[in-house]
Amino acid sequence: MDNKGYAFTPLAFLLFIPVIVVALAMGNIVNELNTISTIAIGGDVTFSAATNVYTAIREGAADAGRNGAYNATRKVIDDRSYLTDSKSYIRDQVVSSLNEHVLSACKALETQTGRSIYINNISINNYTTQVFTSSDVSITQEDPFGFYVNVRGGIPIRIDQTNQSYSGLTPPIKVYVSIEGIEDPYIWINSKERTTSVIYKYQYYTTFAGNPNYHFADAGVEQDKIFHLWDAMNGTDNPSKIYPRPYYFLDTQGLSFFDRLENKTISTSLSPPYTKMSTFVLGDPLNEDHGTDAISFLDHEYFAGVAGYTITTKNHNTITAIRQPDSTGTPNGPIVYLSNPYKIILGLTNSPYALT
Repeated sequence: MDNKGYAFTPLAFLLFIPVIVVALAMGNIVNELNTISTIAIGGDVTFSAATNVYTAIREGAADAGRNGAYNATRKVIDDRSYLTDSKSYIRDQVVSSLNEHVLSACKALETQTGRSIYINNISINNYTTQVFTSSDVSITQEDPFGFYVNVRGGIPIRIDQTNQSYSGLTPPIKVYVSIEGIEDPYIWINSKERTTSVIYKYQYYTTFAGNPNYHFADAGVEQDKIFHLWDAMNGTDNPSKIYPRPYYFLDTQGLSFFDRLENKTISTSLSPPYTKMSTFVLGDPLNEDHGTDAISFLDHEYFAGVAGYTITTKNHNTITAIRQPDSTGTPNGPIVYLSNPYKIILGLTNSPYALT
């Protein structure tokens, strides 16, 4: 009898048994599904944590590379002393910054996920400050305006939680680090701290079969203008208002970024040709040393005291020295000198404007 006074026959009572059984069975299924979901979600969080560790290493390597390059230039400038092994110096800077970044990111990740993280078989919470060593990182260069930070593959990663664990090996990581916008200590120190130069890439050159064409002598709108040479010398728009800032251009006879940190010459440089660059030194900051204006204004030749010749162009039978233009476009800047070899290298010997 129910609470309203209705009576149930034995047959009616039997009809409730399947419902009770089904309800009990459904309760077990729901509990099992909840368990399975918990395992699946937990496994997904563990895997995501591992993915975030890889991301932290990649992002840390990129930031550390740029920071290492900047610190290397500042050390040379501030100490007024060149480095003996600039790649090793930057690598060690990268290792230090990479450790700091990855440990900080992984400790935050442990707090967020409740997982324990191990890198290189070292727990990030054992009060260590280093899970990467210099043997894990290398520096390589493939073009003049940046370098690669390489973190070796095969570094063990383990993510632990109760009844769950993820183990894996890192893939090789290779990130490009631009050096554009970084000051060139080579020019600053060699000019007795009178000329500052910041590395920005000259944008008008093209290459064919590995040979660059600078288009300096291309025909321009003005008949007496060597088309892109002025642009290369005028450089950036000088947001810092420090004048001048000539562009750097690919030059297999020049000096690489690492050469510049070590004050190498073209005869002592061991850098591959495709990693080298040059720029211009305008004016004559070392005039009292040279005793003459007839010197090269290409950076490494200028500091070596290489004899140069005035670049001139014929315009209606008038010989005019190439000078950096002022705001009106009138060439009122310093005269530019180039050595004969660089007239050939830069394509200025056979100019339609009869360079002499």
